[in-house]
Amino acid sequence: MLNIQKRLAPSFYALLSLPSTAMGFALSVQISALSWILSTKYGLAIHEIGLVWAAGPIAGIFGQVIIGLISDNVWFWGGRRRPFILVGGTLAALMLLALPNIGVISSALGGDAVLGVAITIALTLDLAINISFNPTRSIIADVTPPGDERTKGYTWMQTISGTFGVAAYAIGAIWGNYALIYFGAILVLLISVIPPFFIEEPRILQSENTDADTPQQKTSFVQILMAISPFGDICFMPFWHGLSVVAGR
Repeated sequence: MLNIQKRLAPSFYALLSLPSTAMGFALSVQISALSWILSTKYGLAIHEIGLVWAAGPIAGIFGQVIIGLISDNVWFWGGRRRPFILVGGTLAALMLLALPNIGVISSALGGDAVLGVAITIALTLDLAINISFNPTRSIIADVTPPGDERTKGYTWMQTISGTFGVAAYAIGAIWGNYALIYFGAILVLLISVIPPFFIEEPRILQSENTDADTPQQKTSFVQILMAISPFGDICFMPFWHGLSVVAGR
């Protein structure tokens, strides 16, 4: 364990915030560049872009719930959250790189299926972000004690993630969306893959120690879906927007 983690130093809180920041930055790049690149580079109509946006949240919502269910009960690659952060971060970076190359991918597949490739990339990017969404936040609770220290961890995360999110839109506005996409892919890969190797996760969670003798009430899949509201409602908004665009064409 690093000394900064033992002392819960500010530098450790900053390190702990980076994986969540990576996922937020990837989402900001998607919001900033996806519709623009589909309309300007590939000439997709507005109703086709609506289909792309409608597809992504489906994978995202179910991915987040499923990963949230299993990430508390697994341990491999030296951690409970680490595997999902590594996989999600790598996949998100690859999908960001794929955005400007949808045409190349479509041609390599031997057809002119730009819309299908765009939907697949949007689905995969949303899934990648949501694979890591819960673990990047849960790891903060795993490695900080309850109380002020844990609150400080989430405060650092929100501050750093929000700052980088604003920076993403600034980069797109000043240097263009292509610069944003390629910079975002590199940044997301680095700050999602490297930090987990410097964060030591506890093999047994504090809640498991405290509540070991307390009977646990099982939670149904539907209850979990309801529990993520209003986040789930927000995620459904692009889906309904996409359907309304398609229906109104």
